[in-house]
Amino acid sequence: MKRKLKVGILGLGRAGRFMHSAELSQYPELFEIAAGADHDPERHKDLPPAFANAKLYLSLEEMLADPELDLITVATRNAFHTPHAIQALEAGKYVVIEKPIATSYEQVLELKAAAERFPGHLFLRFNRRFEPAFNHVREIIQSGLLGNISYIKVNRHPGFVRRLDWQTLSEFKGGMLNNWGPHLIDQALQLLDSPVKDLWSDIQHNVAAGDADDQVKIILRGENGRISEVDISTTTTLPGPLYEVRGDRGSLVVPVEEKTIKMRYLDPKQQLGPLDGIRENFPLEYGNPWETLNFIEEEIPIKPANGRTLQRGRVLAEGESADPTKGYTYQDTMWGYVWEAIVNGKPYPVLIDEGVEVVRITAEALKASGYQPHESRLSGHRR
Repeated sequence: MKRKLKVGILGLGRAGRFMHSAELSQYPELFEIAAGADHDPERHKDLPPAFANAKLYLSLEEMLADPELDLITVATRNAFHTPHAIQALEAGKYVVIEKPIATSYEQVLELKAAAERFPGHLFLRFNRRFEPAFNHVREIIQSGLLGNISYIKVNRHPGFVRRLDWQTLSEFKGGMLNNWGPHLIDQALQLLDSPVKDLWSDIQHNVAAGDADDQVKIILRGENGRISEVDISTTTTLPGPLYEVRGDRGSLVVPVEEKTIKMRYLDPKQQLGPLDGIRENFPLEYGNPWETLNFIEEEIPIKPANGRTLQRGRVLAEGESADPTKGYTYQDTMWGYVWEAIVNGKPYPVLIDEGVEVVRITAEALKASGYQPHESRLSGHRR
């Protein structure tokens, strides 16, 4: 029989009850939700069935005193992720930390120091590292089919949303840079496949309530010359493709429906010879009249992940499309890696140094943009 880990969920808001608990519930042979904690007693009510046998606490301190708990998963507000994770590590627990794993570069260095004091005990919730579309795109890039890659774009446009919860307030480190940013910056860095040489960013606040950002543009240039662009917005009514990749032999896009990958690339059998620019009069044609390029066009299904896709706590059936009005989808795949790391000592695929670099890039992007928290023209006055 496999060892079952007893888990305490810290924070019983949207992430704790609809994401962490729902994902853990897909692995009943590996995890048991044995506790939940939230300072607001109202959050203890109407919990999903996954909490049926869970003890409920009003503080992290109370939950950490429970000797039966193996693992704490941190699903509190952004500003508290790092201190809560460190507190749980120091109590001898294994810890999954929600993104953002830190809200400043100084803070993430504190987290790294704690992780080094308790090796193998901290797991970064970069669950979108395991998304099927992302991994299939990375596989195609690595195959060389598209040639030398010069440009990659990672988009997330979760609809036109006039949001007004705490995620719109800078005092709680809200905003899309801290919300979607860690996921997409992590993906962009993985696809860049190179140390970052420099970056450019623009961060805006347009339609949401509060004073935090709702539109983010970051362009990273690697030492390898590759460009990786991140575009996040809740101000667009026409979402763009999730991924775009350009190489010197072809391109791909992943449409927003996230079911297929569209590609157009040169026939791998076609060899391209050298070209010399012609200084004399050229035939009145565009391009190269002496060369015929043989392109192959494909639309292939995205390879499934070794896990399930959920939306607001519900597992989507195979082939089922998500309902955009019910929020975005997410994978449960990372939890298998967490269990394997704790029980069998297998390396967790997301490294602390990778998380540190995500936070560093986030901080640099915020600084480079010059963004200062402010209310949008449409957001009205804060109550």
